[in-house]
Amino acid sequence: MVKIHTHYDNLKVARNAPPEVIRAAYKTLSQKFHPDRNPGNAEAARIMAIINTSYEVLSGPDKRQEHDLWVAQQERASAQTTKPNNQPKQTPRQVPTQPPPLPKASAGGVIAHVLRNWRLYGIATYFVWIWATDKPSTPPPGPKPYQANPAPVHPEYVRLSTAPNGQPWPVSAGYVGGYKRLYADGLSTVTVDNSRNDADVFVKLVSLDGAQAYPVRQFFIPAFGSFTLNKITAGSYDIRYRDLGNGGLSRSEAFNLEEIQTYDGVQYSNITMTLYKVQNGNMQTYSLSEAEF
Repeated sequence: MVKIHTHYDNLKVARNAPPEVIRAAYKTLSQKFHPDRNPGNAEAARIMAIINTSYEVLSGPDKRQEHDLWVAQQERASAQTTKPNNQPKQTPRQVPTQPPPLPKASAGGVIAHVLRNWRLYGIATYFVWIWATDKPSTPPPGPKPYQANPAPVHPEYVRLSTAPNGQPWPVSAGYVGGYKRLYADGLSTVTVDNSRNDADVFVKLVSLDGAQAYPVRQFFIPAFGSFTLNKITAGSYDIRYRDLGNGGLSRSEAFNLEEIQTYDGVQYSNITMTLYKVQNGNMQTYSLSEAEF
């Protein structure tokens, strides 16, 4: 079974760790990788972002329960793909008993024998009749050769020279012109990191709070670049993006941005999400249809 990497692994704690252990592990790792202690260290900043995301999930009972359910589902799926094929052995079918041979006797003895075994001879006669009369009829030839499942046609992807709304693509990472910037009265920030990807991306920040998911920010990030969204309203979101190199569509896991009043101000979310699917990365992605983008 393939080992599933979890937020517990990121914080280096057991899956049944109590909240105080998770809190202590987060504090220890934060002290080691905090940007203030690692100025200019991009790798430390990346690890710190992963630690923050993992602690945000495991410190909340509801998010932790959802994560545990996802881990269990992934492990069941992995176990099913690697489970040996233990199919039960096929038991041989019993061969029907043949009618007893006719004894060498007189015509009267033969008739008496048939009458005594009339069921066996009746069944045999019935199957002989079925075999003789049940001949498949040959249909007339069709007008053309038939193919039940024609191969799908996938048109080759061609990148548009402009954004979907007809506006030019930005020359650097930034918002795409012509789209409104919604949900902009909060304090939280989201940095979308495309620095490990060799293709430009068109990205949408999608709100999940309403009856339907709705894009509230739409922006462009070049290959090996990143972009930070500021003043985002607290709520539930996901990231959806198109790889402008091959046209592929992806969606992130849902995440929450929070604003919490404290005794000395407001505590708000400040997260970084990487788009490149690296091992032990901090964002699980899923395939996406055109209708969902």
